[in-house]
Amino acid sequence: MSLTEQTRQIVKLAWCRMLDLEDTDLDLGDPRVRVEAVAEDAAAVTFVRLFDRTVIFGPAEVIGEARRYSDAELARERTLLSLVRAHRSGARALGAAHLLYCEEPPQIRPRADVAVSFEPEHVTRLMAASPADDVAASGLAEAGWAAALVEDRPSSAPGAPGHSEGSAGADSREQVLAAAGREVWQQMIAQLGVLTHPAHRGSGHGRYIASVAVEEAFVDGLVPQWRAAMDTEASHRAAIRLGFSEAGSQTTVLLD
Repeated sequence: MSLTEQTRQIVKLAWCRMLDLEDTDLDLGDPRVRVEAVAEDAAAVTFVRLFDRTVIFGPAEVIGEARRYSDAELARERTLLSLVRAHRSGARALGAAHLLYCEEPPQIRPRADVAVSFEPEHVTRLMAASPADDVAASGLAEAGWAAALVEDRPSSAPGAPGHSEGSAGADSREQVLAAAGREVWQQMIAQLGVLTHPAHRGSGHGRYIASVAVEEAFVDGLVPQWRAAMDTEASHRAAIRLGFSEAGSQTTVLLD
């Protein structure tokens, strides 16, 4: 599925502003010529492929050296890390990822066995029960918005005191199955992240709460973005099933 021109323009504008470019830099000029964004105080070197354009962002010495490499080479995490370490020995790879975007909210079929909770305690509990690398990859710790999927175990019958027909409360008896969060980039992009409890993976819980996060992003007028690590095919497949379309890739090396 291809993205509409309107969505493409929003995505390009957001990335131009994140990379300290002029708003039209990804529209003007020869698409075969790589855009260079020099930032001497940059904390990272980033190579971005977006639609038919490529951009490298970082200190001038690194950008100058990058001219010796093709776009395909710079998109590889190992190549970019080697290039940067020639100038900054302490550099470390942050990863390479597919960039995908969504234009329509997915259909969410109501489930009687789960409830959506906006209680921060549920997300905190899930992060505590998950491997640190998975938590970091999800971005939940930095998310400005987050929701969790919990087992629906009402403490009383419908209509009785304490029973909720809406979002679940932070009942310690409830099992947290998955959570999704988002960071807002340039007031235009909703960068989404999903984390599923290690004991409940492969059950569709992550996809369900991700669908909620996508829908909420649209409600707030944002374009949902999904970054799927190049070495994690499952994440890429999940994004496609949710209706996301691939628009490019991002490879980043931290300078510190």
